[in-house]
Amino acid sequence: KTQPTTTMKSAAEQQLSPRTQAALQYLRRLKPLDGYSIERYLASSGKQQVRLKRRNVPIRDEGFEEIVLDRSAGYVVGIQVLTSRGDAGRGIVLVDKNGKLGDDDSSVTVQMANVSTTASVSRGNATRGSGSSSSSLPGSRQNDGRASSATAGTTPLSDTDINNELLFKYGGMALGALLALKIIFTALNILSILVLPLVYLYLASNCPSNDTFDAKKELKRVMRGAHLPEEHQPKGFFEQGLNRLAASVTTELATSLGYEISMTDCFGAAKMATVKVPVANAEYYWIGVVGKWRYIGQREIPGN
Repeated sequence: KTQPTTTMKSAAEQQLSPRTQAALQYLRRLKPLDGYSIERYLASSGKQQVRLKRRNVPIRDEGFEEIVLDRSAGYVVGIQVLTSRGDAGRGIVLVDKNGKLGDDDSSVTVQMANVSTTASVSRGNATRGSGSSSSSLPGSRQNDGRASSATAGTTPLSDTDINNELLFKYGGMALGALLALKIIFTALNILSILVLPLVYLYLASNCPSNDTFDAKKELKRVMRGAHLPEEHQPKGFFEQGLNRLAASVTTELATSLGYEISMTDCFGAAKMATVKVPVANAEYYWIGVVGKWRYIGQREIPGN
């Protein structure tokens, strides 16, 4: 008598769904030397996904909800999206009926009623040889009849139905995202209403007075390039001393024939200082805020 053989499954394979296990067993029978395996892992989205490997090398980088065998076409398909009812899915062909790896990224629709859920699926030529002794048994005919009636009693979803369901799904996600953005912007508006008065009070209490602005001192700082980036500043002590001396002489010569200072109050929170130097044919601007005067820039006096 022939002793029945048992196939030992690893702990990782036992965690796979019956449909994924059936697809794996089918591939191992179809191509026993290709070393097919299926890896189950936690994706970055937080969902459990599976990935098909051949000789321990992933066939595709992306993962799938399930890897199933479509009995009607003989394809092993990686399911990317399942309908909410779970009776249809859309995915990519990983292995065709001849055992060739799929190289087309176009999606196919799989009716889950046509998906094998047992590991007893063999190659297509074995299916075509259904006149063998195993299929001639009364029990086999009864199982085939039940499978045929179950398949016939299932109304397959068309591509339009799946597209509509996906449209509703992603439309709901987009609507939820818009609602979340609206809530965020509303919270920011409320926060700005509360914070702006406090910011204004802080600026007003630290606004420098007109007496703290020393025109000659600020002009000297501008002439020696104190507002420039550090890489444009003189490096050595000797160079810094010459730079300060040149700035002092230039400032004294420019202001020797007089200069004009005008102050503009910005709602009590800041002040704008303008120094007009006719000899240099230029106007210089500073803004006084939070207790300090900061140089803004200069321009030529128009029409002079």
